[in-house]
Amino acid sequence: MGALPGLPGPASTPAHAAAPSEDDLGRDGSALRDVETKRVAPGLDLTNFSRLEDGGWNNGNVLTADLTTDSLSMDVRDTGKVAGAGTTSEIMAGGPEGKKAVAAVNGTFFDINQSWAPIYTSVSREGMRIGSKEAKPALTLEGKKAAVSMLSAAGTLTHDGQETELGGLNNPELSPDTIGVYNEAWGDHTLDRPVGGPDDIAAEVARVTVVDGEVTEASGMVDEARDPEIPADGQVLLGRDAGAKTLSELEVGDDVDVEIGPSEDVDMGIAGSHQILADGSVPDLPAGDLEDTEHPRTAVGISKDGSELFVTTIDGRSESSGGMSLEDMGEFFSDIGAYNAVNLDGGGSTTMLARTAGADAPALQNDPSDGKQRTVANALVFYSDAPAEQLADAQIEPELDGQTTVLKGLSRSMKGTGLGENLEPIASSGTFSADGGVKLADSDESNAHVTGETTGKGRVSYAVDGHTARQDLDVLGEPVGLWPSARSINLEDAQDSQTVSLTGFDSEGRRSLIETGDIDVDADEGLRVDTDSLGELVVSADSSTAGKGKGSHDDESTSGNVKLTVGDVTTTIPVTVGTETTEVLDFSDTSAFTDGHDRATGSFTAGEPSPDGKPSIDLTYDFSTSSATRGYYLIPKEPVKLEGNTVAFEMMVRGDGTGAWPRLQVSTPDGTVTNIDGDHITFDGWQKVRFTVPEGLSQPLTLERIRMMETRSAEKYTGDISISDLQAISTPETDDPATSARHDPALLTTGTVADRPQNIAVMSDAQFVATDPDFEAVKGARRTLKEIRAEKPDLLVINGDLVDEASPEDFELAKTILDEEWDESIPYIYVPGNHEIMGGEIGNFEHAFGSPTGERTVGRTKIVTLNSSDGTLNGSDDSQLNMLEDALDEVAESDELTGITVFFHHPPQDPLPSKTSQLGDRREAEELEKKLGEFRKDSGKSAAVVNGHVGAFHGSAVEGVSYLINGNSGKDPAGTAATGGFTGWTMLGVDPGVGDVGDDPSTADRVCWLAAETKPRVDSISLEAPGSLAPGQSADVAASFTQGERTVPVGWPATAQWGGDGVVVDSGAEAAMQKATGAQVSARSAGSGAPEAASDVVRVNPATGQITAENPGTAVLEVTVNGKTAKTTIEVAGEEPPPGPGDDDGSADSGGSADSAGAEDGSSEGSDDDGASTKASAGADEDSSAGSGSDGSGSDGSASGVSNDGSSSASAGNGANADGSPDGDSSPDGGGDLPRTGGPVLLTALLGALLVIGGIIAVRAARVRRAGRPAGRH
Repeated sequence: MGALPGLPGPASTPAHAAAPSEDDLGRDGSALRDVETKRVAPGLDLTNFSRLEDGGWNNGNVLTADLTTDSLSMDVRDTGKVAGAGTTSEIMAGGPEGKKAVAAVNGTFFDINQSWAPIYTSVSREGMRIGSKEAKPALTLEGKKAAVSMLSAAGTLTHDGQETELGGLNNPELSPDTIGVYNEAWGDHTLDRPVGGPDDIAAEVARVTVVDGEVTEASGMVDEARDPEIPADGQVLLGRDAGAKTLSELEVGDDVDVEIGPSEDVDMGIAGSHQILADGSVPDLPAGDLEDTEHPRTAVGISKDGSELFVTTIDGRSESSGGMSLEDMGEFFSDIGAYNAVNLDGGGSTTMLARTAGADAPALQNDPSDGKQRTVANALVFYSDAPAEQLADAQIEPELDGQTTVLKGLSRSMKGTGLGENLEPIASSGTFSADGGVKLADSDESNAHVTGETTGKGRVSYAVDGHTARQDLDVLGEPVGLWPSARSINLEDAQDSQTVSLTGFDSEGRRSLIETGDIDVDADEGLRVDTDSLGELVVSADSSTAGKGKGSHDDESTSGNVKLTVGDVTTTIPVTVGTETTEVLDFSDTSAFTDGHDRATGSFTAGEPSPDGKPSIDLTYDFSTSSATRGYYLIPKEPVKLEGNTVAFEMMVRGDGTGAWPRLQVSTPDGTVTNIDGDHITFDGWQKVRFTVPEGLSQPLTLERIRMMETRSAEKYTGDISISDLQAISTPETDDPATSARHDPALLTTGTVADRPQNIAVMSDAQFVATDPDFEAVKGARRTLKEIRAEKPDLLVINGDLVDEASPEDFELAKTILDEEWDESIPYIYVPGNHEIMGGEIGNFEHAFGSPTGERTVGRTKIVTLNSSDGTLNGSDDSQLNMLEDALDEVAESDELTGITVFFHHPPQDPLPSKTSQLGDRREAEELEKKLGEFRKDSGKSAAVVNGHVGAFHGSAVEGVSYLINGNSGKDPAGTAATGGFTGWTMLGVDPGVGDVGDDPSTADRVCWLAAETKPRVDSISLEAPGSLAPGQSADVAASFTQGERTVPVGWPATAQWGGDGVVVDSGAEAAMQKATGAQVSARSAGSGAPEAASDVVRVNPATGQITAENPGTAVLEVTVNGKTAKTTIEVAGEEPPPGPGDDDGSADSGGSADSAGAEDGSSEGSDDDGASTKASAGADEDSSAGSGSDGSGSDGSASGVSNDGSSSASAGNGANADGSPDGDSSPDGGGDLPRTGGPVLLTALLGALLVIGGIIAVRAARVRRAGRPAGRH
C-alpha cells in the first residue's frame, strides 16, 4: 500500500535543504525576477524575491529550513493565552525561548475581533493549545520529520459508564449539540463566545467545572456562559443545545473522566484551511473567494522526505504585489521543490520576520497589506540553539544596505562583524584590506572607508580571529551627473523638513548612491541642510532667518536653492517654504468658454453650485460612438497664464462613476504643450481631484483646456459631470538654476554611421488614417520611406504608430504605402504601438502584418521586437518578456552573437518633463533596465533599446546599455526643436565585430558597437559664419534647418556632418584627453584633432559654436544634415586680426568672437571685409516638399553648439534652454540634466566624450578614409 498524501516518502529519498533559486522561481513563466538569499541561522535561510507574473507583480519570502540541523527547532506559539492576541513579532519574542527566536510567520485562522482564539487545531511543545472537532490539513512534526496530516481534537467525557464525544479544546466556535473543554490556557475572554455570543447565544447553555476528575461546580441550564473562571488545575466543560442537556444532568461531586488530545500523535502541529499540494500535484480545490481570489498568503511546503520546509509568505492586495490563489500557491511550492503543502492564515495577517546573519534583531521581511503587522492568534516560530557567544564566522557588508557600487574617486563605507555559531553579531576586533579597483582610506576594528580608484572590480576583506569575509564592489566611472531624490522641495512651513538622497551616474548611466561625506553643500540664506544618516541629508528652513529668502510670499515664507557638489559636478535643488492657492477660472460665466472634441460629441451648460456654493459648469459627452481614444474639452477663450511655480491643481468634480480621465492641458514658456493628469472619475457625487505638476516642467504654466478623455477601447458610454473651483497651488518663485542636457554620445552630434557593417533604419509615429490619404502625416510617411530606401539599409524597423486608429482600412493604406514606396528586397519589421490597437484589439494588426513580437538574427546581432501597445510589455503580451530573457541567454552563451538590439514602442523613460510617454508600469521599466544592465555586465556583450512614442529624438545610457528614441516620422513632434522635437527618422550603425566588450567596457566600446545618426526632414538649411577673420581670431558659427515653419538648430540630437576645404573640425578635446589619460593621442583621426598642415585655414568646433582662423587663405565651411548641405566662404588674410566690435583703440582681441549678427539686417550674403557674418542656405528639392506639420513651436533661439568627435561622441555643451529649464531626461540614465557650473562641469562632460574618442580612433580612422572623407573634415 502506497504512502498516504501528505506523509513522508521512503527514507531513502535524499534530502537537501536548498533555498529556491532564480530558475526555481521562474518555472511558472514569470519574468524580471529579483532573488536574494541570506543566512538566518544554521539550517535556516531566507529568500526574498519579486517577479512579474501573468497577472502582474508578486513579492514573496521563503524560509528554507533543514530540519536535520540539531540546533534548529520550531514551535507554535501564542501570547500565553489561547483567547489572546499580539503581533507576530510580539509572539516571536515571548515565552521562555524568545531570546533564541530567529524567524517567525503568522499562524492559523482565528476568531478575529472577538475572542482572537485560533479556530483550527494547534499543538505546541506544551501540548494541544486549541483543538477543533473538524479535521483540517496541518503541518505536523514528529521528531525531525514534517508532514501534512489531517489534524483535529479527539476526546470523550465519561460519566457513569456513558461516553459523550467532546467538541474540542479551547474551541472559540462550538458546533451545535456539542460539549467543549476549556482549560487555563484559554485566558480571560468570556465563554459566551463559543456558544454563539455576543449576538446569537444558544438557547440552551450549561457548564460544569471539573478538578481532578470531580465536578466542583455545575450551573444547570443558564442563559449565558459568563467569564471563564477556570481553576489552574481544572477544566470547564461548556455545552450547548443537546450538549447542554448532558451537562445539566451532572451534579457537584460527580466523578467524570475527561480525555482529549490531538487526533495524531505529533510533537507539533498547526492546521490550516487546505492542502494545496499533495504528493507533488495540485489537488482539485473547491470554488470560493478564499480559494480562487488572489490574496496575500502564508503557507508551508514540505520536501518529499519531510526533512525540509519552505515557509512562505506572498504579499498581495497592492499594485506592487497582487497575491496568489490557492492553486497558484500549490504550483509555486511544486516549482521550488516541495512535495506537500498546506495553506495557513493569509490576507492582512500574512507576516514574516527574520533576524538575518549579523543583524541585531528580527526585521519585518514582507509588506503586510494592512500597512502594519496585524494582531494575530499564534505564530510558527523558529529557534536556534547554536552557541551565540562563540565566534564562528565573519561578515562584511556596505553600511548602506545593498550599495555594492562606488563611483571613481568617491567613498563607500563598510562594516565588519564577527558572527557566533547562530549567526548573531559578536563584538570583535578585526582588520580590513582592499584590492583591485578600491583603496582602503581609513578603518578601525569594525568599520572602514574605501575609495574607488580604477574602474572594474574591487574587493574589501575583513579578517577576525582566523575568519575572513569578502565583499566585491564595482567601481564605476567618474560621476558626470547627479540625481537628487527630490528635484525640488516645498516645505509646508518653517517647521517642516524633507530628507534628500543623492545618486550619481557615470557616462555609461551606471548609478551609485553617494554618501553624505562626499557631498559639499551650499544653501541659500534662510535654508538649512543637516546630515541625517550616511545616505541622507535633511533640508529645512533656518528659523533664525525665516522670511529672508528670495521671492517670499510673506514674512514667513522662504525660497532659495540648495547646491550639492560632488567633485566637479553640481546639482541645484530649488527649495520653497509655504504655498499659495489662487482661483484659475471663473465658472460663473459660460460665455468665456468654448468646447472641442475628438471622436466624441458633447456640450456644456451652467450647473448647480457645488456643495460649498461655488459656481459650476455641467459637461455632457458621448464616448459611445468610437472605440479609439475619445476626448471632450472645455476651452477658455482666453488661455490663463499662471503666476509663480505651480506644483498642483485641485478641482471639485461631480463624478458619474464612468472612469473617464480628467486632464489639464497646459503650455510652457518654451512652447511645449503637455497634460497634467488627474485620477480617473470612478466615483459618484462631489469630490476633489488633484492634478500634480511633474517636476522639471518649465514655468510659469498657461492653462489651455480642461480635457475629459477615454482611452479604453472596450468602454463606451455617455458622461455627465460637473466641474467647479479650479485652484492652482503655487510656491514662492525661485531662481531656476541653469542646466544643460546630458548628451549621450551613442546618438551622434557629428559624423555618420554609413560606413558601419550593419545599418538598421528606424521610423515611427506617422499616425495617418485611411479616411484622409492626402493628409500631411501620409506625405511624411512616404517621404521618410523614400529617404530610407535610397540609403539601402540592411533592415527597416517601423517602431509603432504608423497608423492612427487601427482600423482594417488604416492597415490597408499602410500596406499600400509600403508597396508603393518600399524596396521589397530590403526586409522590414513592423512593431505595434498604442495606435495599432487604438479602438480595438491587436487582431487587425496581426491580420495585416503578422505577429506583434518576434526575433531574428542579422549577422552577429540578435534583433528582438516586443509589443507595448497597451502601454506595458507584460500587459500587452505576458509571454514576450520570457522570449526576451531567452534571447539574452542565447546571446550570452553564443560564440557567434555579440550583441542584442531590442525594439518596442514605449520607452522605459520619457526624456520630456511631463513623463507622459513612457511604459506605464514603472517597476517593469526599472526591472527591464536592470535586467539588460545585468546582461551587459555578466555576459560582456552589448545591448541597446530603441523606442518611439515620445515625439522627440533622444539618446541616453542606463547601466551600460544605450537607449535611443526615434522622433515622429509624420505626426507633429512634441517638445521644442532643441530638445529633439522635429520630424525625421534614425539610422543605426552596428559593428558586430566589436560587440563583445568584456567585463570592464568603456563608453567608447558601447559607441563603437552601435551609434545612431538622426535623419531630420530638411526643407532648407542655413549656415551663419563670419565672412573674414584674421589669424588667431575666433567668432561664432551656427547652423539651422527648417521643417515648414519650424526652425531647428543644428546640434544634438540632430546629427550633422561638418567639414569643407581648408577646414579642420575640432572638439577642443585633445588637451583634456591627454590631461585625463596621459596618452598622446592624435585625435584628428577621429575628427577632433589639431591641424596637421598649413593648408588648414580655419578650425571649427561645433561643441562650442566657435570658429578660429589658423592660417591665411580661403576656406569653404560646410554643414550637412540628412543630405542637405549649406556652405559659406571664409577669408583669412593678414597677420593681425582686424578691430572687432567694442575695440575702441582698434586693436584686435584674438580670443574674442566676431559679431555673428553681421550686417545691420543680420542676413548679409557673401564675404565682408570687416568680418561681418555670412549666412548661406540650401533649400529642399521638389521631391521633399511635404507639408510642415508644424506644431507651432517655431524657432526657440537655442544655441546650436554641441560636441563633435567626427563620428560618434557628444558631450554636454551650451544647450540650456533660454529659461534655464532642463533640456533632457531628468532621470539618472545618462540622459538626465546636468547643472551648468562652468568650466569644471564642461570639462567633466568633455572627458566622457574624449574617452569615446580615444577608444574609437583605431577602429574608425581607417573607415573614414576608406569612405573617401578626409580625416577631420566631417
